[in-house]
Amino acid sequence: MKAEAFPITVQPPPFFRDHHVQERPVFPAVEAMEQLAADTCGRFPETDGRRLSDLRFDRFLRLDGPTPVAATNRVEKKDDGSLRAALTTRIQSKKTGIGRSLEHASLTVGQARSMDKALSLDVAASLAGICTAVEPERIYADMVPFGPAYRNICSDLLLSADGALAQVRSPQPPDPRNNLYLGSPYVLDAAFHAACVWCQRYLNNVAFPVSIDQRTVFRPTRLESVYTARIVPVQTEKEPFVFDIFIYDDESELCESAIGVGMRDVSGGRARPSRGFSEPAETDPLHSLADRVAGLVLLERKALAPFAAAALSEKEKRRLEPMTEQRAGAYLSARLALKRLSRMLGNSDDRRDVRQIETVAEDGRRPMCPRPDGGRAFCSVAHDRRFTLAAAAETPLGVDVEPLADKPLAAAHLYLHAEERARIEQSSLAPARAALQAWSAKEAAAKALGIDLAQAWERVCVCLLSEKESRLKTDDGRSLTAVHATVEGHLFTLLTEGENP
Repeated sequence: MKAEAFPITVQPPPFFRDHHVQERPVFPAVEAMEQLAADTCGRFPETDGRRLSDLRFDRFLRLDGPTPVAATNRVEKKDDGSLRAALTTRIQSKKTGIGRSLEHASLTVGQARSMDKALSLDVAASLAGICTAVEPERIYADMVPFGPAYRNICSDLLLSADGALAQVRSPQPPDPRNNLYLGSPYVLDAAFHAACVWCQRYLNNVAFPVSIDQRTVFRPTRLESVYTARIVPVQTEKEPFVFDIFIYDDESELCESAIGVGMRDVSGGRARPSRGFSEPAETDPLHSLADRVAGLVLLERKALAPFAAAALSEKEKRRLEPMTEQRAGAYLSARLALKRLSRMLGNSDDRRDVRQIETVAEDGRRPMCPRPDGGRAFCSVAHDRRFTLAAAAETPLGVDVEPLADKPLAAAHLYLHAEERARIEQSSLAPARAALQAWSAKEAAAKALGIDLAQAWERVCVCLLSEKESRLKTDDGRSLTAVHATVEGHLFTLLTEGENP
């Protein structure tokens, strides 16, 4: 059909003065989506207004006060039955009197073709890699300097090369509106803030959303609830950078997704990240370990969503129930690390239900990593109070993680033979470091050999210690090699059989 122009009134949201660019209030993109979707579906009720696509935010709509702004919703019907809606205003030149139309935002409502992307629950509920935690106070003081009503990341934002994990909500006291068609606009807006901080950290760029390929609202978010936003980087080589955003409730239900969120610097280069905050993602700090196995996953135990237990199988949940909080945290992070590891052994189209990926062996004690083809890989998992490390290979292996400490040196007589203690004294490494590597290598050896730790102390001998590698031998003559990496004040160890070149 020919485009129809419907007059509408843009009512500044209750806290509009808190949403500003360069100290001037602007109409938020999330409010533009709400206005266009609600108005279009009110006029064309047969359309699915909670499935939006090809969203564009081309020009700021500046707000000079609480006075409503006269605007137009220009709607055009497409051949596939969807509707293209655009929010426009008119300005008139004071000199010539000539008027022209300005398009601020546009979107397609009810597109027939589905473009939804799924995120497996184990990936949604965890953030892989070394994490940086950023306090909300710092975010809204330095990085996304909006006013109080738009400061809705409500706990430490967690960032890694794998993306971001954020707790998001609506402002308190709440927005008085109770008839919002797409749900709370503040929740998705806060997820945009998380993506903006990620860009500042890893790309040295203050980027904000300028487009979305598809937004789907499955369950409108509520103004009184807290949600988890998972931000996944898709394309970060050039502007516009692209992210996928998924928003979940505490029961692990997906409330909405924003797929293909395009972000770029909208300040013309004037906005810059806080000094010292930007740190481009470098090579995996555990690459020396990862290069020797089929797959390796590192999680920080704090980087789990509140609904992480929903990713467990029924068998795994039964084991979790009686555990103390401390033990439960270690168990849960190990299960998610192994599930993510299991997916690494397949292809990118792995559609297995995470609840069907069992990670505890039949004996109820050893870890298990099923391959997508139904077989099992050799695997090992280790954790301390901060990290969980899991690795898989085609041959037996063991992993360990230890905080850097002097304690193993003082206890060396318990787990090292006399000749091993002599090697520590002769090593070029500091004695405490050499003792820690020997301890960690024997921990990993116990897992690789399937024996108790006390047996490994007796049956495995440390023959060589160097900064990045240790050599060991078993009492039946087998050679073992342990590769070490020091990251964030922790020693990570991977042990395999044989002598690596």
